Amino acid sequence: MIQLFKVGCNVDGALENLKAVLSSGYVGQGKFCDQFERDVAAMLGHQRLLYLNSCTSSIQLALHLAGAGPGTEVVSTPVTCLATNSSIVANGAKIVWADVDKRTGNLDLNDAARKVTHRTRAIIGVDWGGRLVRFDELRKKVRGVTLIEDAAHAFGSIGANDSRGDMICYSFQAIKLLNTADGGALVTPSAALHERARLLRWFGLDRTRSDAMRCYQPVSEVGWKFQGNDVLASIGCANLSLVKESLSKHRDNAAWYSMALSSVPYIRLPEPDPASSWWLYTIQVSNPAAFETFMAAHGVMVSPAHARNDLYECFRAFRSTELQGVDEFAGHQVNIPVGWWLTDSERDAVVAAVRLWSAQPEARWEA
Repeated sequence: MIQLFKVGCNVDGALENLKAVLSSGYVGQGKFCDQFERDVAAMLGHQRLLYLNSCTSSIQLALHLAGAGPGTEVVSTPVTCLATNSSIVANGAKIVWADVDKRTGNLDLNDAARKVTHRTRAIIGVDWGGRLVRFDELRKKVRGVTLIEDAAHAFGSIGANDSRGDMICYSFQAIKLLNTADGGALVTPSAALHERARLLRWFGLDRTRSDAMRCYQPVSEVGWKFQGNDVLASIGCANLSLVKESLSKHRDNAAWYSMALSSVPYIRLPEPDPASSWWLYTIQVSNPAAFETFMAAHGVMVSPAHARNDLYECFRAFRSTELQGVDEFAGHQVNIPVGWWLTDSERDAVVAAVRLWSAQPEARWEA
């Protein structure tokens, strides 16, 4: 089976780092976390970046910093991982669903701006598959609302600082382009918010102080146990050496698919985007479930990756009846393997299977 996702690891480097951590007598948040923060910030061009235990924690912390809580609203997209919107509810805020672009799956900026009220504290946009949300355009449409970028798909995507969210949340979960087995990061727009987030990721206590008993420190704001640890960070430090080549392969594979599948009927291809990380290559077909079964029978794993969140029972209280872009995108999107692990023969096999699908009667629709 040609895999849709695969865990990448610099095994030799990770084992060397892990040996150093495990033999040091200290496995918590330490020097490898600090090194990982510095190296990732430098790689991505961010001034301030905090390593956390997950992207979910990053989103929840960003929402807290934005003032999301009981009695407030957060405008968000249903086209994302469940974690994005669970974080809103965990903070006590109300979800207000915004529509998405039916072709890209990214936030519909006009609809998101229309949904803003005096109770709105943040708008969350997800960089679907690695294609960046145009936060610079959204910023012109709304004022006084924090723009949070869920960049879980977008490590390595290219965008100017003013085109990104006010706060950016990255994922280093196992199958991401850069992984620490599990983890995340938060980028903040100011030194003051960075410092506040740094304290809140560990109960509001300052881990850099040398107090014999940290718990005696004064705590002015309740925080969480969101910090990373050196065991996972040491894996991430080793895996940084793989990122450049992995990104290049994802982009090359995406470009090749766009050429090889351009004439295949009944398949809607994603729009070209040289700035995308292309963590996903999302096509649209008549029936994703039938397509998934067909491709599996031909040795190729495909998947929509995420289900539309607004239909989950846990979000029943926030349901909306008019999300035409979500209906169109979620009803037809599915992802084919695009990752760094693909061989040329595997890419050919994926294209051959898609061509076979397009010849089936059930493949026909107005793509």
